[in-house]
Amino acid sequence: MVSVKEDNKVILPALKSIGYIIIALMLVSTLWELIALTTVKPYVPRVESILSKLYIELSQGRLLEDLMITMRRVLLSILLALISGVVLGLISARVSLGYKILRPVILATYPIPHVTLIPILLWILGVEYSKIGVISLIVFYPIAISTMEWSLRTPRDYEYLIETMGGSFYHKLRYVIIPSIIPGLLTGLRIATSTAYAVVFIAESFVLTGGVGAYIEESWHRLDYAGVYAGVILLSATGIATYTIIWLIENAYRRRIE
Repeated sequence: MVSVKEDNKVILPALKSIGYIIIALMLVSTLWELIALTTVKPYVPRVESILSKLYIELSQGRLLEDLMITMRRVLLSILLALISGVVLGLISARVSLGYKILRPVILATYPIPHVTLIPILLWILGVEYSKIGVISLIVFYPIAISTMEWSLRTPRDYEYLIETMGGSFYHKLRYVIIPSIIPGLLTGLRIATSTAYAVVFIAESFVLTGGVGAYIEESWHRLDYAGVYAGVILLSATGIATYTIIWLIENAYRRRIE
């Protein structure tokens, strides 16, 4: 009985969120259709035209291939940012020299508009790796700062207990610090993932070498308005799906430790 209640605590909020998303999509679609019927402008195509374009491009494989390219860039960038963000975040909070030097550097460089570094990264890293580089750089900060701040909130009593029992820093890291930072880390990862999909569009449209961002940019230049919206819908749906998955993992973990 307890397990059923615990499952309901996870499933019911998820179903409720999905229901809200469906209702919101229905309202937006209805409003869009009314605007399309009343304005009769080519840049406001009907919902049917957009969905038809999306289906055709996916079934023919063109947009599906671009989606795979975009997902590869986003996931690789998030993986690089996750590893570097956690490591440097822990060093910035837990190592004396890191707290004095690395932490101020991270906080000071966070407000910089890193998208403007694309031309420089293009020179240094080349076409493909410059895209991954700029996404990783921007995604790095929410993860690193979340790790840094949450690792400073760990229960000190537990750390002292491990020390009195002869435990090393590794034991504190494994049994106290890592479990304590996971909720904040997941929140930072959720924010970083949403940012990654926005940045990947900018990076892909800057240099057209495949991806949903490049597809949207090419459709815009061809005045293929239905294609533009089809790409936007696909990229948005992918971002929402990724965000929701991380949100569900975060909620499940919080309920587990409560």
